[in-house]
Amino acid sequence: MAVSAARECRSAATMEAYGTSLLILNDDCLDNIFQYLALEQLIPLFGKVHSVIDAAIDRQLHRFRHFEFSMRFPPQYDANQLLALGRHLQSININVGYSVRSDSVLALLHPLCAGAAEAARLRALKIQHANIASDYLKVISLVAPFLLELDLSRCDVAEPSQLTLLLRSATKLRTLSLSNRDAAGLEQSLLGRMQLLKVNWLVGTELFDVASVNQRYPFLSIVVYQSNHVDVYGPPVARNIGYFH
Repeated sequence: MAVSAARECRSAATMEAYGTSLLILNDDCLDNIFQYLALEQLIPLFGKVHSVIDAAIDRQLHRFRHFEFSMRFPPQYDANQLLALGRHLQSININVGYSVRSDSVLALLHPLCAGAAEAARLRALKIQHANIASDYLKVISLVAPFLLELDLSRCDVAEPSQLTLLLRSATKLRTLSLSNRDAAGLEQSLLGRMQLLKVNWLVGTELFDVASVNQRYPFLSIVVYQSNHVDVYGPPVARNIGYFH
């Protein structure tokens, strides 16, 4: 423990010395330095040195518009750092894992979405392999009005009625990806204004009447995925459409 404490003291002293030396530089010099740093080099400094450094870091965050991570190796950023990053994001993609507690995920997702809600820049959100209950939906609702694309196709939605309420607020949504069980209950008003519905047909479950939906909404493209098989209903879909392929 003594060795660990000594290392932490040296690390803190190094950061303080580094920050102090940077403070003598003007904004242009800081920008010229920070433009070469990756996200994982910039964000840990945010909120730890000086407000001048925070401002310089914030000017670089526009370079990082797409944030993807797995909860097997979650980012080690604090809430204020995630909030700052969220203000610049256009897409978020999180691979959770069904055994991961929701509070661990939401500790990261909530500040990201809160920051994204402030800036209204987020356009796409994808969450994989998670049990989506009211706690998740409450956080997603922060950014729902700005989303063009939402992908929950590899999740279990525990409360379909709350998902319906969330989707009503997603007035800009154009692409939606859900499992066949969740897609079966979509409201007509939503289907009528979307461009693309992606359906993950779960093995051993019954698929809703896609042909009937296609006849009712001929301008809606519906893509059904089952294992390696893909069926397309309605207008043809361009390859690599949207944020998540």
